[in-house]
Amino acid sequence: MKKNTVTKMLAVVVTIAMLGGLTACGSSSKEPASGSAAATGEATQAEAEEGTAGDAAGTDEAAADSGVVIPHFEDRVALDVVAFVGRGEADGLRSDPVTKYIEDTLNIDLYLTGVTEADWPSQLSAMMADGDLPDIFLLSDPTKQLPMLLESASALNLEPYLEEYAPNTMNDPAGKMMIEAQRMAANSPDGNAYLWGMCKGSWDDGTIPTCGHYIRWDLYKEAGYPKLESYDEDLLDVMEAMQALEPETADGQKTYGCGAWFGAGQGWGEWVFTFGLGPQEGVNLIETTGRVLGVSTVDSKPLENNQLTDPEGIFWRAVRFYNKANQRGLLDPDSFTMTSDIYEENLKAGKYMFNVPGWMSGNANQEFNKTEGNQKTFISMPSLSGDAEDRFGNMYRGERQYVVNANTENPERCVALLDFVSTYEFSRIAWNGLEGQFWNVEDGEAVPTDDYLKVTKDDAFGVETGVNVYHHFCGFGNGTIDPDDGVAIDLYQFSQKALDSKMNDTVKDFISHYGQETQADVYRAETPVTDAGMYISFGDPEGDIASYVNEINAYMGKNVVTAVAAKSDEEFEATRTKMIEELQKNYHVDEVFQYFYDEAVAQADDVAKLVEMNNAIKADREQ
Repeated sequence: MKKNTVTKMLAVVVTIAMLGGLTACGSSSKEPASGSAAATGEATQAEAEEGTAGDAAGTDEAAADSGVVIPHFEDRVALDVVAFVGRGEADGLRSDPVTKYIEDTLNIDLYLTGVTEADWPSQLSAMMADGDLPDIFLLSDPTKQLPMLLESASALNLEPYLEEYAPNTMNDPAGKMMIEAQRMAANSPDGNAYLWGMCKGSWDDGTIPTCGHYIRWDLYKEAGYPKLESYDEDLLDVMEAMQALEPETADGQKTYGCGAWFGAGQGWGEWVFTFGLGPQEGVNLIETTGRVLGVSTVDSKPLENNQLTDPEGIFWRAVRFYNKANQRGLLDPDSFTMTSDIYEENLKAGKYMFNVPGWMSGNANQEFNKTEGNQKTFISMPSLSGDAEDRFGNMYRGERQYVVNANTENPERCVALLDFVSTYEFSRIAWNGLEGQFWNVEDGEAVPTDDYLKVTKDDAFGVETGVNVYHHFCGFGNGTIDPDDGVAIDLYQFSQKALDSKMNDTVKDFISHYGQETQADVYRAETPVTDAGMYISFGDPEGDIASYVNEINAYMGKNVVTAVAAKSDEEFEATRTKMIEELQKNYHVDEVFQYFYDEAVAQADDVAKLVEMNNAIKADREQ
């Protein structure tokens, strides 16, 4: 049997953590990996090149109807994989049908360990110290973790294996774009690809963006569709009108226009400032810069104003919005101590009229829909005042990054596994199970069964069917459109049949109000540019900049809510001015901005290449 390396090491980590020796790191990072470390050693590189001969006896066509190409492997081997996957079964060999499908296709025994991105950094550090890494594993913070792996010659250079063992990825425009991005200077020390991106494309079909201005459209309709053309003023008036129509929840709780989870602390507690306005106005605030830098969602061109020192910039406008809501009694006063789990329970209870996180809006709508005939529905508004927004996003590099152990005994099989699970075909299976159980191909399109749209997805369902087990270890996010049939990967949520089944009178009214045929049509018609991409990759900053960023984050995390709590406009402006002056005087904020602005400008050629590749993909899709 395959040695239980991962299981043993996780047990060691748990024991050490209980003794106080290790603590889990914070939330996941979506920023790209650093290119500051040295490349893998020459000996390892030579071994990798020799390995391309591998154990493949040629290339066969597997699943001929789909066109997926599978290298033929004679010998069965065992692979240890650590991934962000469903945890319904114990770590090791799994019994679900999708796992068995992978194993049979590639002639492997797959020993799978599910981890969270919060806990994995400390676990990975322990494994690196022990020198016993799995064959394929997740990087929760590639910016910091890849350089360490390269320094210890532990990350495989994928280049010698791509042509022969990743044919599907290298023949797919989206796959080639992902690999090209991994070769960029910020993600590679030498122009070779070491990282492999999973969950490319999009997490939604444009109707439930990760960051949006979600309002209770049922109440907005009841209020007579009041003017809603700006975030800074109109939205506050609309929240007040909706709150007046429903002053209490069904169980008698007082309602508010909005809430927040400032009690969650630095970073996550400030999420509504970072993402509450920027994506809806075509701007990404880059968290790894301390949010001093904003870039266009259209082409990643850096904004020339420092977001933390410009009082009219995206960041401070978002802070000002919540201050105005607080002054008008529209902000739940518990927001200053609340955590996000309590906030979401309040949202599902009907306590708030406005929300930003898309997944929370979706969960609230599911809760509302448990009551038959309930028309309560959060709907994401088109951009209120921007010419562009992050609506139909494209995570071209992949939201999750994986590496292959340079010391694996089976590099060919590892790359073949990454390639296979990265296909559109497998991604559809990852989200919906094997064809013939919950979905079928009808007239060339994937269509879910009636029974599938009625099931409740949980761990037990995943064990039985394999559905959603590989949700973060597959090539494409669930909202991505399969170019072969024009249907979203996730048939349960985003197939036309699924959308029709969930269509209530509130959503129909939203579509009718804008004179369109579908909800997605509304957004494309109302905002000139709705497709988005983040084309810049920032590595670890050099010198003192990293320390300055940490100091800026700590200062803002501690002090920004005092601006929200200001009792008057004059007090808010005074607090904001004082904080900006303090940042400039003691926190090197202008120096940090200039550093990252220059970094963004220096990547102009790389960015232009990626934009060109993405535009070609979009043009081909629209033909």
